[in-house]
Amino acid sequence: MKKNIFYSLLLALAVITLGSCDKDTEGLSSVIDYPILTIEGDEFLISPIGEAYVDPGCTATFQGADYTSNIVVEGVEDIDVNVPGLYYVTYTAVGPNGFSWSATRTVAVCDPSVDTDLSGTWTTTDATYRQTTSQVFYPGCTTEIKYLCPGIFQIKDYLAGYYSQYVGYQAAYPGYDFDVEGIFQLTADNEIVFVSGGPAAAFGSDLPSDFSEGAYDLATNTLHWQIVWSGMAFNVTLTK
Repeated sequence: MKKNIFYSLLLALAVITLGSCDKDTEGLSSVIDYPILTIEGDEFLISPIGEAYVDPGCTATFQGADYTSNIVVEGVEDIDVNVPGLYYVTYTAVGPNGFSWSATRTVAVCDPSVDTDLSGTWTTTDATYRQTTSQVFYPGCTTEIKYLCPGIFQIKDYLAGYYSQYVGYQAAYPGYDFDVEGIFQLTADNEIVFVSGGPAAAFGSDLPSDFSEGAYDLATNTLHWQIVWSGMAFNVTLTK
């Protein structure tokens, strides 16, 4: 008898609790409406160097109605059509309910006439060394280069594996990043121009402070540059 009364009390308590929850959530929807953004044209857009950039724009709807006039555009003013590289245009719309949504276009300012593709795995030659109080040569290390658009490439490590491979940090600490990744430009006359370069995350915030002698030798299929990072000069020559 006592057991039946106990179960009856539990059932009553559950009904009261559920009823209370229904009252607390009455009128609320589990679906949050956001503005729907649609980028016009390509999300990765090539803009020929030296030519004016005209953004194709973006449209928006909210709950099926046109909402385009509420879009805020940022980044177009930062595009320098005379400086090759990747630029980003962001479109943002805030709905009447206060929730916002964004979409981003990548604009690649480059020279469409450059048809050389440097993508692939490149290996340091016997001439590659780090210069401090002495020269430390590190041939046989590799780095990856990725094609982004005509004349614009992403490199996995400007130092070409010195810390991650030659010193052996990557094997010893696999969860850390020891590469100085970046983007460079190959010009029509085969000059290599530094566009950007990040720090090696495992070492902190040091950025490359100087880049010089960048060139691609078509006859020998070699890349060369000198880059200063964390106060040390790296003289890099790559082949594949």
